[in-house]
Amino acid sequence: MEATTFPDWKRIGRRIGKRLRDVLNPCPPTSPSVEERRAQRLRDSAIGLVYFDTFEEVESWNDADPDPIQQANQPLLRRSADRIYNTPVDDCPKTKLLLCHDYKGGYHDYESVRPPPMTCEWYSCKYLQFVDTFVYFSHKLVSIPPPTWINACHRNGVQVLGTFLVEPQTPHMERLLMRKGGVLPLAKQLAEMAGAYGFDGWLLNIEQDSPTAYGTWSEDLANLLSDLRDHLGTEKRVIWYDSLTTGGDVYYQNGLTSLNAPFAEAANCLFTNYKWNEKKLADTSLLANDVGLATTSIFFGIDLWAQNTNMPNPRVTYPPEGGGGTNTGLRPLRVGTQASLSSQNPQPNLLPALAKTWDEINKGPITRVIYGEINTIPQASLKVLTKLAGCYEEAGDQPMSRESTKLPSLTNLRLFNLNMPADGSLVACIDIQGIHDNPDVACGFSMTFFDVARQVYNQVPYALHPYTIHQDNVVKLPIQQENAILVSIGVFVECESHQSIPVTLMNITRIVIRPQKVVTADFGFRIVNLGLKKRSLETDAERRIVWHWESESRQHEKTWSVGMPWSHTTGPFSSFTVRIGENTIGEAYCLEFPLRNDDLNDSGEMVTISVIGHLFGGGLAHSTSITVARA
Repeated sequence: MEATTFPDWKRIGRRIGKRLRDVLNPCPPTSPSVEERRAQRLRDSAIGLVYFDTFEEVESWNDADPDPIQQANQPLLRRSADRIYNTPVDDCPKTKLLLCHDYKGGYHDYESVRPPPMTCEWYSCKYLQFVDTFVYFSHKLVSIPPPTWINACHRNGVQVLGTFLVEPQTPHMERLLMRKGGVLPLAKQLAEMAGAYGFDGWLLNIEQDSPTAYGTWSEDLANLLSDLRDHLGTEKRVIWYDSLTTGGDVYYQNGLTSLNAPFAEAANCLFTNYKWNEKKLADTSLLANDVGLATTSIFFGIDLWAQNTNMPNPRVTYPPEGGGGTNTGLRPLRVGTQASLSSQNPQPNLLPALAKTWDEINKGPITRVIYGEINTIPQASLKVLTKLAGCYEEAGDQPMSRESTKLPSLTNLRLFNLNMPADGSLVACIDIQGIHDNPDVACGFSMTFFDVARQVYNQVPYALHPYTIHQDNVVKLPIQQENAILVSIGVFVECESHQSIPVTLMNITRIVIRPQKVVTADFGFRIVNLGLKKRSLETDAERRIVWHWESESRQHEKTWSVGMPWSHTTGPFSSFTVRIGENTIGEAYCLEFPLRNDDLNDSGEMVTISVIGHLFGGGLAHSTSITVARA
């Protein structure tokens, strides 16, 4: 007698509920139109921003399509395997952190290869030393991370992933697992995109139920993930998002379960939904051990903007009362799993956020505050300022005198947290434009070292000479202290006068920590063939500065590559400074630089264009220039 098979009523109920919601609350017509999206995509591609809206666009892509300005040049720098964040204790847990960027739809002008002047604060991650993986997320079918993000993350040892996202309204989902010649071509296509644009893998998020008529889709989807891993190789990664289950439904598990384990195993990594709890954490740990999936490959989602509010249908996250965001705490760490931060609008965190507000200052004793602002004129730099704010005594309305309170001897602005050897092999090179001339204010740089033997911190100031700070300078700071590591670098100020307005100390244009023995132009790398060209973009003709590089011999390239980064697009060069006349118009990270209409419109018939090459490790290799007619 045959066993009776009962319908999966839960699955049927979920699908009926979704269909009913679609009928009662239909999605508004997609806007903008197909033609408008295509035109916007073309405009974005001209400033280095690449994405794909349809399966047809993905399928028609080939590895000859990338524009040089769309490709990242910075190789992923390796962190030490035993790195420790802030507290150098060997026993501390080394939990991994994934940051999922979902900022106002993504692909903003400030992320382009030639951003406009910044008139407001935009999102940038100022804590990359704590991040292991960065996912660029937007509501496109395929989101390619902008090269600006890839380069910034790679310089800090952070892997960068793109996103493949199928949303409920995405058409032609059946093409996801379409076979050609017995293979799944999408896996190879996505892997080649990662290689061509210079990033490190993919997050796959399928938010649409599988086609009911597709019999073997679950096995094929697992095969797609494993094929993608094979094409990417061991140095790149695939992450599966906890949405679609083996039952064919979008049914968030909020942990590792039997319904998503086959996909997590095929990808070798899982990013869970954010409605987990302590039982889900414990169950996940047990099941991961059973199926052979490392808990270090399971990232528990933390929705930064889910605060469990009283709004209709709130996102209830751990803990149930007051959860979401930073209130979620560090619970995943206690069971050996990892944490994923996700947000639709991460808090803007440029350098001004480091400063206290003047209201806070005026509530306490006389205080010196040092803070930073982003200055974009004439070029992007960090403007470092200081201000001495007075307050009033409780007994009356008279300002407190300087003599009546003891001023702190040193005030610091920490710029970067680091973890670098202090054995004398490295040096910090800081380019500054000095404009401070107040005799009552002294300033300079400070480095904080951690003495490994004594388990104490030492702060070492390096004062700037008041007579040289007026000029443009490269300040070189030796990184050397016995039995210690460098854990931070910053700016300090000492002052004696009350200033009613902020005093600008300096503009910092570049900070490079490089080997003490640096390669220079003697190594034989040169910039050649500098010129102008027009790149046709359908109806538009864009002008660009172009150049190439060469070395005196192949032996130089082999010698250089030992122990130093090497770019697959720019070779030994990390970046190029581009100037027109005396004005620096930007930094290039490829062998081309787009011109704007007003770049060559100043007075005079002729103008000099210069390109200065910077080697990995901080060396200034070579510069060259040409004179061209304006217009």
